[in-house]
Amino acid sequence: MTDPGPDRLTPGAASAPPPRGFSTLVTLACTLVVVFYVGLPLGPLIRDSSSPLAALGRPEDSLERLVTRELDLREAMRGGPLWERRLYRVLVGGDDPVGQAAMWYEELTEVVDSVSAELHRAILLAESGQVDQMEEAVAGWKTGAESAARMATWLRAAYGGTPPEAQEGRDLVAELRDELPADWFSDTLASRIAARIGDADTAARAESAILARGRAVQQRLRGLIALVTLLLAGGAIALVRMLVRRAPARVADAPLPPDWGPADGYALFVRGLGAPQALILTVIVLLRRETMLEPLLIMAADLPVFWWVARYLRARDRSRPGAFGLVPRRDRWLRLVSAALVLIAVALIGDTLIDAAGGLVGLKSHWADGFSEDLLWDPRWLFTLDALNAIVWAPAIEELIFRGLLYGTLRTRLGVWPAALSSAVIFALPHGYAAAGSLSVLMSGVLWALAYERTRSLLPGLLAHSANNVLSTLWVVGLLRL
Repeated sequence: MTDPGPDRLTPGAASAPPPRGFSTLVTLACTLVVVFYVGLPLGPLIRDSSSPLAALGRPEDSLERLVTRELDLREAMRGGPLWERRLYRVLVGGDDPVGQAAMWYEELTEVVDSVSAELHRAILLAESGQVDQMEEAVAGWKTGAESAARMATWLRAAYGGTPPEAQEGRDLVAELRDELPADWFSDTLASRIAARIGDADTAARAESAILARGRAVQQRLRGLIALVTLLLAGGAIALVRMLVRRAPARVADAPLPPDWGPADGYALFVRGLGAPQALILTVIVLLRRETMLEPLLIMAADLPVFWWVARYLRARDRSRPGAFGLVPRRDRWLRLVSAALVLIAVALIGDTLIDAAGGLVGLKSHWADGFSEDLLWDPRWLFTLDALNAIVWAPAIEELIFRGLLYGTLRTRLGVWPAALSSAVIFALPHGYAAAGSLSVLMSGVLWALAYERTRSLLPGLLAHSANNVLSTLWVVGLLRL
């Protein structure tokens, strides 16, 4: 058996011979890769040794950026309108950001050996009113290290029992200014020392620096909130219009269940998901390290998926656009936009509810779940590739594989809801998120599958998927990278 070949017409024959099937060996090999790829994130959970920090390359730098921007922003929002603070708490959660950050740093200091991380944790403990715990943490430092001794002196000058002399305090502020980057931690430490020695000007300058950085982030946040508000309003208007007019939802005419049988659909799915992972793994093993061109490698590895699907459909006189509803009729473009806006709005509301419910039952997403270090730290040229992959390429390939192939194939044997839920579970597993993050991905997978069923087109889900990744990218760039 071989992979499907092109149509071959015998001279004088009226039609092509039946297309050939799939290689059992290739299907089996791809199945093994898929099982490994889908099940790999479950390994640490089964062993109860999972830490989201293990997936990060620069956990200390990433947490420092996240915490400093968050606390700068919170300081700026204190002088803003009350509704803005309340809305931000609904979107992000956390009534005690300092205490939460202290817990994050406690986790970090258990997996990295860093004096600066210990300093940051101690500052957060003191700022959350846990001065005794700060003293205990400082007492456990390696007293022989010169840097640790200097940092302990700064902390005791800022939060200890007896304030330092005025000149000693000014010298300590100058010293920490020379050694620490200008961020929330250093400005807070300088402000506390200056306030204790009565140096109001130095304290005011440190607080003004925090406020200035926070206001810059606040302006970008307002732009993001305005964009989300527009999307929610557009989704609400589109939904009301659909309900009032009882407009049909169909955008295109993709056949569901599809024309292929479960065996062919399964073979296409495992090739589409397994072959790219095998290619990426092979390249990394040959190079013996990860490559800076990983986004290009990922996109290049996905190309055979389109070739396999196009070749299979062509051999059966079907077009890919027609099979997956990728070309709407001229009079259905408004339906397409409306369906996409509804999906985006429902997903935004669903994510907010999941986060809120998770916080109530102690299942709030870990800060490192899905944290995009590439978008944060990569140089500009590589960041452009990362963004292109996240916003354009990944939605296209994932919708084709998980909705077009997997959901479509499941529909040959299952009803709409069982097929939607099953495909969404398989879609969520490789992401490797904790409970709240996985539930969010699961919800999106179900929504996009149902949209494919109702509209007979992958385009509404693809656009909603892309919009979700655009918002995530803008969030990282606007609040953390810039």
